[in-house]
Amino acid sequence: MGFDAAEADAIIATLGTARGIGHVIGAQPLIPGLNSFAPFDACFINASAAGAGDGPAPIEMIARSRRPAVIIGSYEDLVTGFAAVFDFNREFILRPCKPDELLLRTRRVLRFVETAEVVPQSAAPSKPRRVVLADDDATTIVMLSTILKHFNFECDIAHDGEQALEIARKNKPALVLLDVSMPHMNGFEALTALRSDTATRNTPVILVSAHRDEAEVVKGFSLGADDYVTKPFNSGELIARIGRVLRDPG
Repeated sequence: MGFDAAEADAIIATLGTARGIGHVIGAQPLIPGLNSFAPFDACFINASAAGAGDGPAPIEMIARSRRPAVIIGSYEDLVTGFAAVFDFNREFILRPCKPDELLLRTRRVLRFVETAEVVPQSAAPSKPRRVVLADDDATTIVMLSTILKHFNFECDIAHDGEQALEIARKNKPALVLLDVSMPHMNGFEALTALRSDTATRNTPVILVSAHRDEAEVVKGFSLGADDYVTKPFNSGELIARIGRVLRDPG
């Protein structure tokens, strides 16, 4: 929904490599019997597209639906359309999107839609658990804290690694979420300090990064991280990873 012909054709061609069938809303069906209202497993939304006439934009339409979706757009689209992205069966891809990334995100939304009703019940205890959330980006803090509070976590906010370390030592949280790139003390340095302190040595730590650098991932795990999540993140994936880390006895 909402793509120009060239981008729509590219998405459909990519799906075809994995034996998927795509159809553009409003276009002539490529297969007899297939139309805009035929059953489908997921939809692709152009987050940058405006509505037709006085109608709502595609991003607004999907926000009202429970339909699994892959949303494609800019970082600004992610921020302004967060209500639509915030769901278990939603994924977001930054332009320009690569074919392998598109297929990966598509598989994820189809996988998470099957377990969307299970994860919230198993991930949310009766008593809120405390999480230290460390990131110097205000937008990321808002998004992460919104997701965590929705699943019964209390958030202590830190804007750099030094604050995260101080708060973790004081409040003894159930989990620390560390952004890799922060001032004063980056995520790797904060992780090293946490693992060197007897008070926080066993506190679960998940690193969060905007980079999909294999070397960074390896470094994070070698320093003692329990998991590694890259931005932009899917809320279902994030909660699932947190649940796994908190259930893992170590």
